[in-house]
Amino acid sequence: MKQYILFLFCFFTFFSVFSQKNEDYYLKIIDTTQNKELKLAALDSLIYDIRNQKNLENFASRTEQYVDLAIELEKYEDAAEFAIRGFNKINSALNQRERALALIEKVENHKSKISDSYLIGGIYLKKGGAYSSTKNYLKAIENFTLAINSYKNNSKDSIYKADAIQFRSHEYFDSGQFIKAIDGYQLAAKYYENLGDTRYMYYALSGIINVYGINGFDVKTIEEREKLIERKKENNFNFGLYVDYYNQSLNYKKLDSINKQEEYLLKSNNSIENSDAKQDLPTYNLLTIKSSLVSFYAEQNNLTEAKKYLDEATVYFNKIDEKTSFAAEYYKAKARYLFAAKNYNEALKLAKKSFTIFKENASVSGIMESSELLSKIYEKLGNEKSAYKSYKNYTKIKDSIFSVTKTNALSYYQTLYETERQEKEINQQKTSINLLAKENEAKQRLIVFGGIGIVFLFLIFFLYRNKQQAIKKRKMQEEFSQSLLLSQEAERKRISKDLHDSLGQSLLLIKNKIALKEDDNTKQLVNNAIEEMRSIARVLHPFQLEDIGISRALENLISQLDENYKNTYIFGDIDDISSELNQNQEVNLFRIVQECLSNIIKHAQADSAKVNLINNKNSIIISIKDNGIGFDFSEKYNDFKSLGLKTIKERVKFLKGTLKIDSVKNEGTTFTIQIPKT
Repeated sequence: MKQYILFLFCFFTFFSVFSQKNEDYYLKIIDTTQNKELKLAALDSLIYDIRNQKNLENFASRTEQYVDLAIELEKYEDAAEFAIRGFNKINSALNQRERALALIEKVENHKSKISDSYLIGGIYLKKGGAYSSTKNYLKAIENFTLAINSYKNNSKDSIYKADAIQFRSHEYFDSGQFIKAIDGYQLAAKYYENLGDTRYMYYALSGIINVYGINGFDVKTIEEREKLIERKKENNFNFGLYVDYYNQSLNYKKLDSINKQEEYLLKSNNSIENSDAKQDLPTYNLLTIKSSLVSFYAEQNNLTEAKKYLDEATVYFNKIDEKTSFAAEYYKAKARYLFAAKNYNEALKLAKKSFTIFKENASVSGIMESSELLSKIYEKLGNEKSAYKSYKNYTKIKDSIFSVTKTNALSYYQTLYETERQEKEINQQKTSINLLAKENEAKQRLIVFGGIGIVFLFLIFFLYRNKQQAIKKRKMQEEFSQSLLLSQEAERKRISKDLHDSLGQSLLLIKNKIALKEDDNTKQLVNNAIEEMRSIARVLHPFQLEDIGISRALENLISQLDENYKNTYIFGDIDDISSELNQNQEVNLFRIVQECLSNIIKHAQADSAKVNLINNKNSIIISIKDNGIGFDFSEKYNDFKSLGLKTIKERVKFLKGTLKIDSVKNEGTTFTIQIPKT
């Protein structure tokens, strides 16, 4: 029967081609046939060649029909293939993201019945791209990660896996997760190198350079880009080399290295002039490089060279849209030339034009540079008011960029510090485990080669020794944990103090200088930065313990959390325990209450939480109770991600206290800590 149907379909296909009425023919089959296999084949023929699809709405609806029918016929891999192929047309060309996601999620629901890893990875790759286009970084990273885990390390999947790693790295970069972005770009570069995809390997390495650049690490950026340039030259890979030279000149400009800036601008220009594919290079790139040379030589008052490159730039300028940022760069460069030639009125016209276009295109750096140029021109024309206004606009943007760069740098170093600290702890733990494993292996060999009589005696000794080692090991672990807690607090205290004393003082000085300029917007930005810095410092170390004592500090903590988290009513009754504990004990007690309340806010979904601290004759009792969803203590404690409970337990041990946790699901949780007085 199937052979007969296939024969009929082939016959009708031939006939339809001959009569040049393919589409009408297939539509007639779809509308009239009761045979679902034949209908699916007709839909296949209608939508197969995506490039020649003119009516995108018809294409989208036919693709949806095909996917629904293929799922009905349990042809899940065919459904996935057509959903993946049609996704971009619906998402990008039709601009119907939700419709495209709905289509891809239909086949995602049947992924357990799809054996082809390429198709499963493709589903998540498309979803990640859709979320990326709307800057939903969390969802994009989640789906790109699923794509990476779905693809296999074979010749068919590897290139798509490399792409998924590269795309996820872009999302890490855009969301400010710079360490993860660097790791991702390095991994993607290795994949591309192994696949022989040199161009994309260099793209991945450029991503690492961009991370250093956005954080303001200009020296590091220059070093890494120089390595990339040398690597390209060694491999005779000239694609994009002129862009690398140009970007290198921009970093040298930030460092005020005039000679190096000129050197790399000329290298960029020579690279395109000597290129066999010059005619194929984007006109706007050529215009940008020529305009930059005009600006450079104009600023150095070298009018001969500036005029030479201005003439060359004008040729490319006449080929582009005058409303783009590239046109604005040309106007700015020509204005600099006219300014150097002391033709201030004409320079003013072009500088204004440049400023307007940059503003329309939301080019922050362009607006800043045009503002600086306008300020200089107005000053020469004797218009002090306009000069001051333009200069004020210039400094405002410059300070804003500086602030963002410093914030990024602080985030980068903080993440780097945490990563290195965690890796160090993991390595230390691995070393201890390996040493213990080797020690046990040596003991086992002695047992094997021992005599029967000696085995018995050694067995007794071995058991005794193991018991002593277990006791010693447990004691060492407790001491290590306590030392680690103390060192953490000391390091937090140091960082907090440095933030407050160094960065805080610098911000206050900036604030005072801004106050003199009566720049309220910038003043507010600095105030916000100061408050954020103080908030970070307070979280890192509770200096209020030294100032107001443990009891008042706990009351303040409860009050602050209750005020900041409106969904949970937090209150308590705190007895005075001043002078009952030493400084380290007070810090650990404060951290226990802080961690418990933090867990309640994050996980308990509680309406209220109460803290009781009772100062008895021989002990201090702390009770922290909520009416949340509760949890299984053993399950949470054994979860390696649940560090909070482990930290609380270690701090209680440090205080030589006891911890009791009563938790019932959907009824709430009570933490009871009893600390003996010394």
